[in-house]
Amino acid sequence: MEKNIRNSVKYADTASEIWSDLRERFGKESAPRAYELKQKIASARQEGNSVSYYFTQLRSIWDEAQSVQPFPRCSCGKCECNAGKRINEHQEKEHLYEFLMGLDTEFTVIKTQILATKPVSSIGTSYHMVAEDERQRAISSGTRNPTEPAAFKAFQKRDANHGHNKEKGGVKTMKEGNEHCFFL
Repeated sequence: MEKNIRNSVKYADTASEIWSDLRERFGKESAPRAYELKQKIASARQEGNSVSYYFTQLRSIWDEAQSVQPFPRCSCGKCECNAGKRINEHQEKEHLYEFLMGLDTEFTVIKTQILATKPVSSIGTSYHMVAEDERQRAISSGTRNPTEPAAFKAFQKRDANHGHNKEKGGVKTMKEGNEHCFFL
């Protein structure tokens, strides 16, 4: 929670009071914000970023849009027409199309394959297919895996002077791409 918001509710007696106050202030549907998020979704593009980065950014916008303007849900508990399930499926297809539309042109073939499947793949399966295609391209071109999370990049070039022992860094670079850490 942001500091200024936290300060505005710090004297509430219960968690319920805090949630009630926050819901009153921020839980309202906002047409201008919903419109802004729709614009962000429509203009979202990969633009050379990794598929993982692009998808994460898009998913963040989708989640915020859902909180600003939630889809209606059945509240009677007796619904037998599966309207809720159909709404969720429709929303997932919309997300799939938005994701595919923003991908770079190098993914045209995989996009066509995804759209040609019957039934259309889920957003999760489609993301996996595109990420695998990206990985395969990286392997074929001899570059590093662009979707490798930063947390797994334990060794990186520290400077351009290969073969130079670092006095304080604990890293000795033997040759490009072959670094050894001496910390235990």
